[in-house]
Amino acid sequence: MDCYTLDHQSATLHVLCYLKGTWTIGLTLGGSNPLHLVGYLDSDYANCPKTSCSISSYCFNLGSGAISWMSKKQQVVADSSYYTEYIALHDSSHELAFLQALLSGLGFALLAAMPLLCDNNAAQHLAKDHIGHPNIKYICVKFHYICKMVEECSIALTQVCFMDNTMDILTKPLAYGNFQCLRHYLRI
Repeated sequence: MDCYTLDHQSATLHVLCYLKGTWTIGLTLGGSNPLHLVGYLDSDYANCPKTSCSISSYCFNLGSGAISWMSKKQQVVADSSYYTEYIALHDSSHELAFLQALLSGLGFALLAAMPLLCDNNAAQHLAKDHIGHPNIKYICVKFHYICKMVEECSIALTQVCFMDNTMDILTKPLAYGNFQCLRHYLRI
């Protein structure tokens, strides 16, 4: 509040207008879809103009509603778009492991491999087989956790068309029509 500018006021008014126009919209829990856990993830590439860091996002649906979601700036600078997706895979794999343990503890029957939808073929290929990639040693070792989950069949990486990737709503500015379509995919 000590360095409040007109940009802050404009952003505040934008948020208030959005809230006023969407007060009837809410998350849908339950519904007709079977109670299976499905994850979506996405990232942008070097979105931050100051640090060149990318943004990762994921969302997990149980049945017809979103139960967990995240959108945040990545802690490292990736030098290609598929590394940013690979880092997003890493972040979402930790949340998926937590949700699997939680649902198992609550008595839900879990599938052998939970679907995790990603729109980047290179990142999926890297997670499934990282041997023979010339620049793989430059990726921080901690991000290879996703490989372990794929090998153990805890995660089934699934291709999703970039136009249908629900997580674009959390990583990119969208046209109003695309925003409404993706919001509908989130069951909001």
